[in-house]
Amino acid sequence: MFPGQTPVAAPTPVAAPEPPPPPPEPPGRIIFAGFAMHSQSKAFRNDVVLAEKLVKEIDPNALMLKLANPARDQSTDWPQATAENFALVMSKTAEVARPQDRVVLLISTHSNPGLLNIHAGGKHLPPITPKILSDALAPLNGVPTLVVLSACYSGAFVEPLKAPNRVVLTATDVRRTTFNCKYNGNHTPFAEALFDQPGAENRSVSDWMGEAQKSIAALEKRRKLPASRPRIFVGDEAKAWADQPLKNWLQAP
Repeated sequence: MFPGQTPVAAPTPVAAPEPPPPPPEPPGRIIFAGFAMHSQSKAFRNDVVLAEKLVKEIDPNALMLKLANPARDQSTDWPQATAENFALVMSKTAEVARPQDRVVLLISTHSNPGLLNIHAGGKHLPPITPKILSDALAPLNGVPTLVVLSACYSGAFVEPLKAPNRVVLTATDVRRTTFNCKYNGNHTPFAEALFDQPGAENRSVSDWMGEAQKSIAALEKRRKLPASRPRIFVGDEAKAWADQPLKNWLQAP
């Protein structure tokens, strides 16, 4: 300091501004992937359309992924439901799915024990096995996921698909076929009992499945047909959202 110069006070430190709060997480959504894998019946594509309608009632902003091997006279506007396209869709679903989302997977097709058959263009193509399906779903283990298999013998897929945050619904047990599984039906019986069920959006997954099981059992009894015995698995972590009405899925923890 020079002689006669007035001392200058040191500047008062200014506190750094508080960082802005993180943006809120975007709301959850339903990601629906529907596969009509057999071209010898209109029922399979019709099942996907029926499921799409219920999903949209639950979440109008749902992300819809639909693939089909159409039967004669059905539209060809969807991508084909081949094993390759199935793997691609499931991979992309795993990339975009967030923990607050809900994934709904429907496969509707004819089946043999341990195989979900694929038929397109008059040809039988490589099927989906329990390992293929389990491996495809593995990246989604952290995302609440509902798997619906409307096919004969589909109970064989329950054990390989079990995961804590997953629900699996199958049209039959391991050794059973589904009644009225014909080439000329409008829907498969199991998909119709689920997705065309009045008031489904007001029921929990277990109640929804329970109503479908009762409906199918009653029809089988009236027609004197062998029981198909649809199966349900609910993982421990899935119970928090599976116990909520379907319409409240996106608000459930």
